[in-house]
Amino acid sequence: MALFNRTSAEERFWRWFQTHSSRLFGFEADQERVFRDLTAALEKVEKDLTFEFGPVHDGKREFIVSADGIKDRFPAVRRLVAAAPAMPQWIVIPFRPPKDLDFVIDYGGCRLGPDDVWFLSEPDGGRVGLTLFVRGLTEDNKNTLGGAGFILLDNALGEFAVETQVGFIEWNPLPSDPEAAGLRPFRMVRDVFDLGVH
Repeated sequence: MALFNRTSAEERFWRWFQTHSSRLFGFEADQERVFRDLTAALEKVEKDLTFEFGPVHDGKREFIVSADGIKDRFPAVRRLVAAAPAMPQWIVIPFRPPKDLDFVIDYGGCRLGPDDVWFLSEPDGGRVGLTLFVRGLTEDNKNTLGGAGFILLDNALGEFAVETQVGFIEWNPLPSDPEAAGLRPFRMVRDVFDLGVH
């Protein structure tokens, strides 16, 4: 019976989504209200689910359903996306995908970009452990730069890989000659993960 209720909640969400499709597609016209209504509709499916919209390309827009990094919610994301009907204007995507690496994060008064971080990787019980070396990292700013680093990693790998393939994460100051220390540029971090697995 619980499975039936869960399925019907997903179906109800997509019926609501289709009814409001044009308002959602042009959410910029009334963003605050649209986001509030959409958040409430997702809450009825599963707590903690969130979303992102992609830009409009060729008359279509991405609708990304996210577990907001909460691994226990991954099955709910999969179920909801699997239940999505075909909609000509929409591309429905599970989990926040990897993004372009050419950006700088402003976080808590600190700025961090991909060229400010180098890394080492090693096996960690079926996952990949990462030691990240961050330019300007000190004991005083470790929490702030670490927070920016997590956002950078999430953007580089996408939500699914960060939660299922990354093992330990450690932070260290960047040495003056990272290449001589055997470190790899952060722009190569995708090479050690399988980003096609969902």
